[in-house]
Amino acid sequence: MQDVLLLNQDGNPLTLWPLSTLSWQQAIKALYLDKVTVLRSYDDWICHSQHLALPVPSVVMMARYHQQQGTVNFTRRNIFLRDRFHCQYCLHQFSADHLTIDHVIPKSRGGGMRWKNVVTACHKCNLSKGANIVQPSQPPFEPNYWQMVKIAKTLHIKIPHSSWQEYLQWPIHLVKIDQAKAA
Repeated sequence: MQDVLLLNQDGNPLTLWPLSTLSWQQAIKALYLDKVTVLRSYDDWICHSQHLALPVPSVVMMARYHQQQGTVNFTRRNIFLRDRFHCQYCLHQFSADHLTIDHVIPKSRGGGMRWKNVVTACHKCNLSKGANIVQPSQPPFEPNYWQMVKIAKTLHIKIPHSSWQEYLQWPIHLVKIDQAKAA
């Protein structure tokens, strides 16, 4: 158990994919700098120093509200998330390791690297498409922050501790407690 869930002042995580976390050391430092408030601590984990014994936080909330941008960063991870980790040609779902970024209009034909010209594709479909123009199953779009939150909450998530579930407001059937991290 090393991670601490970091929530914005409105009770939502700063990021969902990956989930906003701090190390327990960063959380304790932020607590003493009055940057966070502890909402919940691990029941069985105490940090000891020479003059203090402190329960290690499991969930903290920022003391000041961090304004969410309406825009989403153009990253590989966010493209995969937008497309729900599905190849936009064969429609199969893959892990991020088995997906690539495909240009709908290839670079060789003037297509750029931007939201409305890239989709996720498996290696096989991307290779077979080559430099041809093939329409994906769904047209690519530039998502906003709230669309990405909605998409993220349709996917499975692994959390290291069950106490996080009540703060995430994630559908319970999509949450898995990672026993390796919980031990």
